[in-house]
Amino acid sequence: MRRVLVEKLMDVPLVGVDDNAVGRTALLAGIPNTAYFTRNSDNARGDVMMLVLQLEENFGAKGEWRLLQLVDNALPGVQGTELGMQLRQIREELLKVEEGDRPVQVHPVEMAQVHLFDLRPPVITCIALLPTIARASGFVVPTPTPRLLAYFCDSLKQRGAEYNRWSRNQVATAGGTPLVIDPRHTAVAVVLARADKVKSLLAKKHVIWPIYVDNSTDAATVWEELRKAFEKAYEHHLVITFGMPAGIDVPTGMVCLPSPKFTSQDVSNWVNDIGKVLAWREAAIERWASVILLGCADNQDDLPIEMLYERLEMHRGLITQNRTENELMNALDDLELIGE
Repeated sequence: MRRVLVEKLMDVPLVGVDDNAVGRTALLAGIPNTAYFTRNSDNARGDVMMLVLQLEENFGAKGEWRLLQLVDNALPGVQGTELGMQLRQIREELLKVEEGDRPVQVHPVEMAQVHLFDLRPPVITCIALLPTIARASGFVVPTPTPRLLAYFCDSLKQRGAEYNRWSRNQVATAGGTPLVIDPRHTAVAVVLARADKVKSLLAKKHVIWPIYVDNSTDAATVWEELRKAFEKAYEHHLVITFGMPAGIDVPTGMVCLPSPKFTSQDVSNWVNDIGKVLAWREAAIERWASVILLGCADNQDDLPIEMLYERLEMHRGLITQNRTENELMNALDDLELIGE
C-alpha cells in the first residue's frame, strides 16, 4: 500500500517535479512540526517516500493519523479525475488498517533503547533510498565515533522491519559490530578478505555491513573493491554502511546520509515517551531530562554525540534498575550531588 500511495502521489500536479519541492511541501499543510522532517528536495520520489514513511507513525494528540491528512491535502487538486478516485480508494484502505497502525504501548524499558534515540533522519533516508530490486548499496553516516554507527545499524534493522523492507529474522549485521579501519585495528586488506563470508550470509539474509573509516583514500579503496565483489544481483539487500567523520570525502557512488544532530528537545522527547507510559508527574519527567543534560554543552541545539550516548546508556540502566518514580528520583538525587 505504501508503494501504491507513493506512485499515486507522484502523479499529483507539481508533486513529482525534481528540484522543486513546493508541490510536495503543500501536501504538508496543517501538519505540525514539518520543519523537522527529513526531506530530499532534489529527488521527488525519494522526498515523497520519506514523507510517507515519517507520517506513517505520526499521530496527533487526539489520535488523528497524519498520513490521512497528507492524502486529504492531495485530493482537492485531483478532484473529479481518475487519480482522485484512486487516492480516495487508498484513503479508504488506510482507514481500515488505521487502528492496527497506531503505536502500541510497550514496556518503558523497551522504549528506552538507546538505538531508538533520534537517528530517524539518516535511518529513514537510508530505507527510502534502498533500491526496489535487492542489490549492494553504499551509504555514509557522518559520525565522529563508531558507537553511533553501531546504533544506526540497530535502528536500521528495526525500522526496516517496521517499514516492511525485511522481517526481523531476515536481516543480520555482518560481524555484529563495526569494523574499524586504521593501522591499530583493521587494515583495508582484512576488510576485503571478509567479502566471501558476507556473501555466504547474504545468500540467506539481508545484510547490513558497518565499517568505520576516517581516511578518504582507505574509504575509496574499500568501496571500489566491495562494489566489484558484490556487483552481481542477489536475492537480499547488502547495505554497506561507512561511518566517516564529517568533512571527509565520500567515495563516489555512495550516498551521504543526513548528519545526526542531537538537541535537548530530543532528550526531552526520549524521556517523555517513557515517563508518560508510566504516568509519572510532568515535573519528574522534566527533572530526569535535566539530569541527563547536566554538563553536556552550553549549546543545547547541538549536543556532543559521544558524551550524550554515554549519558543515555547510563540512564537506560538507571530506569532498568529503578522502575518507580520515587526510586528514580532518589537515584537522580545521588547523580546531582556528584554532578553527573
